[in-house]
Amino acid sequence: MKNLSLLIALFLMSPAARAQSLKQADPYPLEAGINRGTSDSLVGVHYWYFYALPGNSRVVVRFKQDTTLYGASVNNTTLTITLTDEKRTWRNTKVITPKKNSSEATFTAEKVKTKMKIIVAVAPPNQNLLRMGGDYEIEADGDVQFDELKKAADPIIRTYDSKVNSYGTIKFFADGTLESSDGSQGTWKVFDSEKRIYTVVIEKERFSVQYRPGYGLVKPAEPNLIVFQELR
Repeated sequence: MKNLSLLIALFLMSPAARAQSLKQADPYPLEAGINRGTSDSLVGVHYWYFYALPGNSRVVVRFKQDTTLYGASVNNTTLTITLTDEKRTWRNTKVITPKKNSSEATFTAEKVKTKMKIIVAVAPPNQNLLRMGGDYEIEADGDVQFDELKKAADPIIRTYDSKVNSYGTIKFFADGTLESSDGSQGTWKVFDSEKRIYTVVIEKERFSVQYRPGYGLVKPAEPNLIVFQELR
């Protein structure tokens, strides 16, 4: 029973996925060039942003690889891409799939008169029972501007849903400690900062985990197995 939740958490992940935000009110900044992510129906919507400047701009979103279920491709996977301005006075939505003739969506803005913040939402299939989704790319070009990445705290400092034992919800704190909703306490420390690998100890149990943006903490050698799933 201890590993039951892990056995059903099968999905493919793009090793080049940089980061993404699960919070609509706090989207993650796009950067110049290709931005990669992995959409997951059991995780939620990803939110990104950039600035459209006076002139012409374009956003291209590509479906690269769909999530597989027990090694078989899920042909009906869709990702819903929505662009809106910061005040949400307008929206433009398109759908992409793994199929070649529908794997790319292009959004264009011509003769923009004033600078505006554009939010890009990438929504996985509305599926709560099976893990569905896939790897995608976003690229914005033309008359655009990107924010510099903010220096953030260690990425492990978040709240997670435990997929092992009965810890429940777990909060990781900046001082290297953690606390779970069932009363268990523990510690965490960095093992390999470049690869985002950590050693986590809860009571007498020790875990070696790797942080994957937008998903949480997974087994380093088995990135398809979530140990602590990130909460929005």
